[in-house]
Amino acid sequence: PPLFHQMNLRRLALFVLYLFIPLLVYAQPFPEAVELLRRYEQRPGVRVTALLRDLETGETLVAHRTDELFRPASLVKIPTTGAFLALRGADYRFHIPVAIRGRVHEGVLEGDLILGASADPSVGSHYIPEPDRLLREVKTLLEERGVKRVTGRLLLDMNGFPRPFANDTWPEEDLDEYYGALVSGFNVGDNYADLYLYAEESDPEVEVQLASQPLPTRQSLTTGSPTNLELTMPVSRDSILVSGEVRSGSSGRHQRWALPDPPLYAALWLTEGLRQRGIELPQAPRLVYDSVMTGLDTLGFYTSLPVDTLVKITNFRSSNIYAEALAYSLNSPKDRATGYPIAMRDYWRERLHLTPSNFLPMDGSGLSPYGRLTSGALSLILSELWRDQALNAPFLASLPEAGVEGSVRSVSLPPEIRAFVKSGSMRGVRGYAGYIHHEGKWYSIVYIANGAITGGEARSLFTHFVSCLFIDQPLPDLSPKKPSAVKIKKKAQKAGKTKAQHSKRKGKKR
Repeated sequence: PPLFHQMNLRRLALFVLYLFIPLLVYAQPFPEAVELLRRYEQRPGVRVTALLRDLETGETLVAHRTDELFRPASLVKIPTTGAFLALRGADYRFHIPVAIRGRVHEGVLEGDLILGASADPSVGSHYIPEPDRLLREVKTLLEERGVKRVTGRLLLDMNGFPRPFANDTWPEEDLDEYYGALVSGFNVGDNYADLYLYAEESDPEVEVQLASQPLPTRQSLTTGSPTNLELTMPVSRDSILVSGEVRSGSSGRHQRWALPDPPLYAALWLTEGLRQRGIELPQAPRLVYDSVMTGLDTLGFYTSLPVDTLVKITNFRSSNIYAEALAYSLNSPKDRATGYPIAMRDYWRERLHLTPSNFLPMDGSGLSPYGRLTSGALSLILSELWRDQALNAPFLASLPEAGVEGSVRSVSLPPEIRAFVKSGSMRGVRGYAGYIHHEGKWYSIVYIANGAITGGEARSLFTHFVSCLFIDQPLPDLSPKKPSAVKIKKKAQKAGKTKAQHSKRKGKKR
C-alpha cells in the first residue's frame, strides 16, 4: 500500500542519515584539526577526545571520541565549582560561629571557647590575604565581651562532619604530598605545614609554620642523609614532636608536610595564635564529634571571602583542597562520610540527564585515577554554565587565560585567539576545557589526552589543534621522537628513586 511504502522510505532515509552522521560531523568544518588528533593517536596507547561547540548556535563543530570515557584529572574541578556556584550562589560565604560556654567575671571566661566547623577551605590559606584573619577576629570578639583570659579550653564543634579520612580511590603515594592533603570540617593553611630546615655546623633544627604562624615544637633530630622527618602530636597537644634526620647543608630548605588530622592541628594553631595575641588557653584543645553542644553564647561569626573568589582560586591555582572542600560541604552529613562527590554528581545528572555511563567523577578535585567522564558530558556542563545568566560571569571569571595566568600560563596561542580554560594533568592524562573567543564569537572546547603521553607533547598538540581551528597553518610533525640513551638512563634512575622513597613511606606508615 502507498502508506506502507512511504513509511519504509522514511525508515530507509533515517537509516542512511544515521550511517552518515559521523561522516557529516567530521567533514565539517575543520578536517585538519581532526586529522591532527588522528595522527597523534597513531602512537601506541594514545587516545584523544575533543569537542568544539558554537555557544551562540549550539552547533557542534568538531567531535572526536565524544562518547568514550576518559580520565579527566583536574578537569573535574569544572563540574565541582559550577555545581557549587549553582547550588549556593556566587555571594555565598562560609560561616564559622564563635561562642563561649560559662561565665565572664572580671575579664576572665570561666569556661570554654567554642568554634564551629564549616569546611571552609580558605582559613589561613596561602592563596588569600591576611591568613591570620580568623585569629584576629576571634580575639576581637572576646575583647568586645570583656574576655582577656580563658580558664577552660578551646573546643572545635565538628558536629555534622566525620573524622578526617582519605578517599579510598586516591593513590597511596599521593597521600603524603601537600596536594593530596585530607579535607575535613575544619581546614587550615590548605591543610599542610611549611617546614624550614636548618643544618650547618650547629645542631639541626626544623621550624614548623602553619598558615604563616610558627608552632611550638619539641625536637629530636640528628644530621644524616637524606632528610627523613616524622612529625607527631603529643598527647598533651601543646606542641609538635619533630624527629628524624636533616641532611647537612640543607639550611634554608623548604618542605611541605600534609596534615594527617587537619582539625587537630587547627586547634593547636588557634590555641597558639590566640596565646601570641594575649589570650591564654591553659588546657589542651579538644575536638567534639559525637555530641551536640548546648548552653552556648554566640559572640559572632567569622565569614569567608565570597564563593566566586574561592571558585576562582580553585580553578586558577588548581587547588585540590579547595575543590574537595566544596564538593564535601555540598554533601549531606551522611554522604560526607563516603568521600565521594555525591551532591555534585546528582546535581549535574538531574539537570542535564547525565548518567554513570558518561559522568562518573570519584572526587571533587580529579586526584582519583578512577574518575571517568566523556567530553560530551563535560561540554554539556560548559554550555549550561554559559547559558545560565546567574553562572556565566562568575564561572568565566574563574578560568585563567591561556598564555597569561594561572595553571595555563605556559599554553601559548596566537594573539587573535583567547582561551579561558582549566587544565588537568596527572600521570597519563593531559587536558584543557573551557571557552575560546575569536573574532567576536564564543566557543566551548574540551580536549583530553589519555595514555602514553608526555606533558609537553600533549600541550603542544592542544595549541596546534586550537590554532588549526581558526588559522590556516601546516600540520606539525607528530612522529614520536626517540629518547637518547642519556634520557633513558636518567628516567630509569628517577623511577628507581621514586619507588624506593614510596617503599620507605609505606613502611613508615605501617
